[in-house]
Amino acid sequence: MPRPHYANDLTAIYYSSNKMPDRWVSFQLEHLRKSLGDAPIISITRKPMDLGTNLPQEGAPGYWRIYMTILQGALLATTPYVATAEDDVLYTPEHFWTFRPPLDTMSYNRSRWSLFTWDPNPIFCLRQRLNNSTMIGPRELVIETLTEWKTKYPEGRPDTLVGEIGRPIVERNLRVTPRKMVEWYCTNPVIQLNHPTGSDIGNSRRADGRKMVKHHGQITAVEIPYWGKAVDIVHIYEGKA
Repeated sequence: MPRPHYANDLTAIYYSSNKMPDRWVSFQLEHLRKSLGDAPIISITRKPMDLGTNLPQEGAPGYWRIYMTILQGALLATTPYVATAEDDVLYTPEHFWTFRPPLDTMSYNRSRWSLFTWDPNPIFCLRQRLNNSTMIGPRELVIETLTEWKTKYPEGRPDTLVGEIGRPIVERNLRVTPRKMVEWYCTNPVIQLNHPTGSDIGNSRRADGRKMVKHHGQITAVEIPYWGKAVDIVHIYEGKA
């Protein structure tokens, strides 16, 4: 895909707990490499991986650790922008090369379909919220923001108080500097897989301690352009394809 003035301005920060099935890992990384082209990758993983510049992931798992991992990658990157890349998300070239926010603004791609592996009849669904897996942000802004978080909370924060940079409710909970944020869309979407080893399975709790349950979004489809049928992608995760 043509990349006019965006060429060579982006580094992907890939993080993984290395719990995904081997067949899925091969499939997901094939699409990630294809979508990024020759853009640099900084991978931060529990187990060593042959993926760009690879660093060991340390500390207890959880949302706070994810954001400190992003900070670790952003400090190592040298490009004006960084993008998150999660191990359970399928990315398209359009995601990485369609849009850039201003240098004082974070951005999130809302062209994100969810797919639940435990559905007996798998479907894609659009869930109406932004998500850290589709973040593209100015590197210096990411570093400035997450350094503030780390300095203010050297021992970390509970998962229920952590979330995307630029979300007002998150910044109020953390009592940190508000950041500008913009949402955008591209033609060919990313696919986020919801699966039993996801970082939010078993972690998500309401204020009263009750477990939160994920639901389908308002818009659903059994098949979408570029990615094909939902059931075929689930079969790859399950090792049936």
